[in-house]
Amino acid sequence: MPTNEMEEIEISTISGKPDNAVAVRNAYKRYTSTNVILDGLNMTVGEGTIYGLLGPSGCGKTTLLNCIVGRTELDAGNIQLKVKKRSEVGYMPQFLNLHDQMTIFENFFFYGYLYGMDSENIKARAIDLIAFLDLPSGHRFVKTLSGGQQRRVSIAIAFIHDPKLLILDEPTVGLDPVLSQSIWERLLEMTTKGKTIIITTHYIQEARQAHTIGLMRSGILLAEEPPNHLIEKFGCNDLEEAFLALSHKQESAPKDPTINYPKINQHVKAYFEDDSKTFSNKTFRGIMYKNLTLLKREYIFMLFVVILPIVQTYLFNVAIGRKPRNLNIAVVNEEISSCQYSASYSGCFLDEKQNVSLSCLYLEFLKNDSYNFVQYDDDDIALNDVRKNKVWGLLHFQNNYTKSLANRVTEGTRVSPEDVTSSLMNTWVDLSNQYIGNFIRYDIVRSMFSFLRQALVNCGENPKLGALPLSFEQPVFGSFDENFISYASTAILCLCCFFFPSILTGGLILTEKLGGMIERMMVAGVTMIEMMASVMVIQVFVHIIQTTLVMIVMYWVFDNPFEGSLTTLSILMMVTGFAGMFFGFMLAVINSEMAITAYSGICTNIVLCFTSGLVWPIEAEHWLLRSVSWVFPLTWTVDAARGICSKNFAFLHPVVLKGFASTIVWNFIFVYIIYFFIKYKKDVWVAKK
Repeated sequence: MPTNEMEEIEISTISGKPDNAVAVRNAYKRYTSTNVILDGLNMTVGEGTIYGLLGPSGCGKTTLLNCIVGRTELDAGNIQLKVKKRSEVGYMPQFLNLHDQMTIFENFFFYGYLYGMDSENIKARAIDLIAFLDLPSGHRFVKTLSGGQQRRVSIAIAFIHDPKLLILDEPTVGLDPVLSQSIWERLLEMTTKGKTIIITTHYIQEARQAHTIGLMRSGILLAEEPPNHLIEKFGCNDLEEAFLALSHKQESAPKDPTINYPKINQHVKAYFEDDSKTFSNKTFRGIMYKNLTLLKREYIFMLFVVILPIVQTYLFNVAIGRKPRNLNIAVVNEEISSCQYSASYSGCFLDEKQNVSLSCLYLEFLKNDSYNFVQYDDDDIALNDVRKNKVWGLLHFQNNYTKSLANRVTEGTRVSPEDVTSSLMNTWVDLSNQYIGNFIRYDIVRSMFSFLRQALVNCGENPKLGALPLSFEQPVFGSFDENFISYASTAILCLCCFFFPSILTGGLILTEKLGGMIERMMVAGVTMIEMMASVMVIQVFVHIIQTTLVMIVMYWVFDNPFEGSLTTLSILMMVTGFAGMFFGFMLAVINSEMAITAYSGICTNIVLCFTSGLVWPIEAEHWLLRSVSWVFPLTWTVDAARGICSKNFAFLHPVVLKGFASTIVWNFIFVYIIYFFIKYKKDVWVAKK
């Protein structure tokens, strides 16, 4: 059968076999235009035989096996398998791809469940394989085993379900020669029962025990014959010499594999009947068994997942949005040298303007744990300390402050310009820190109006005389005492509900991806829907706990404003949690490194904080950013949550409906991206690079 356009090299196939277990025809595969891995390869594996695939590292052996098990697609060619179901294939990858936080038995039960076996059958097979492969106790954790013992566990997993087609990628590397020989004897025994085995190995002489040898180099098979036939044909003493002779012949007729490379058809892959399934209860049971087992072992991680929302919410409430404390404020009071504060004074300053000091009474009224008043005798010295950042501001009262203020009230438009000037409390504030500076300004203005209203009431006058010609009525929503934490608390809740699920989901998926476990699970027939469903079950449980704890801390412990429906908010947070879960799944699918995934998550967190109205109103953003901010995942979600918590908006309110609609749309977007990469970029997501 011609495959390599070199007439000098004769490639023969198995004869006398009416049925072939595996037939690969004109297989082409490349990763770049110049990196051709398979170059028109033909391969025939007879049923009930051991096929030894030999070749140097990088010649395409592992890629060929991945194509046979349907893990990788060919660019062109054809693969025919006699087995029709994935449960009829046993696969051991080159790397171990084991869950090392699980015991030997637990790994057996996990893969046994994936292949549809019942518990009794799995247990019986496990005991037999442990004895055959000389493994330690089945209760030992895989991570505590030596490299050779872990490799034997990997072999046992490929054997566990007694497959018809067994594909082993270098199973005997590093094993004891006696045990290696025992494995070969077991493999030969299996072929007498109709099993077909494809095995790759670096040990060429070991491969002489195979029924057929395929010598592979540079993406093609140089020969495909029984080992003794090859040795006799080339008059050599061993297979290594025969391989060397074939390699020299190939070198004598060099070929550029990129010339006449066929048109790529990405849909060429091995066919299995159960590839059309979307969900299997037995497979789902196996994945759930594995997930629950691992979560039980990772109790420190789970404790972190539960405690982190509490810590973050608690720190937010005690660190953000609270009033400043112990601010030093300079006071220069020319009206009186030493104030004798009288908080209980209820007389009328209009009648006692010679005997009372309003400056002292106001300072007493203003005094709280936000301020420390520092007395100064000179404005210039006090202002100099403001500039040196020793005090945050200066309050200056002139020597006839009380008398001038009383005259201003009683004489109205006839008051003298001197009294107008003397009745002013001159104030200087450091506004370099906008929050503290504006807090001081607002607090001084608010307290002054409140003080004057009370003073006028004591005099039997209309308190509105001391107010601006402006009246703020009772707020439609919220209260006059609202602070930043009231604004941001709902946003922090949304942020927690989005990112905590992404941490857990991304961590679970990426750990298995980088460890190669997903690759082996996919070969066993696990689908994306089954994986996502199993993660969702775990995540829903964890998310309910996390969200409940966050809401308890936010709205019960710290009593942040909450006016709406707890049910509506909980449903919105659950949908947001699903979006976060799919976002974490997407990051794990797209990225091939833990660090890149972490950076992506942190960057997204920061971007959403800044652009989605979480820490600052969207209305205050740059017009260009404001025009696109509605697109971001949490923008309308936060708006809807604020409407529920602060304004008691019902589920059917347009703001709330937009929040639900936006979150649901983002769920679908994340799922579509996941589907795209799993469907069309399989090499990116199922294994590390």
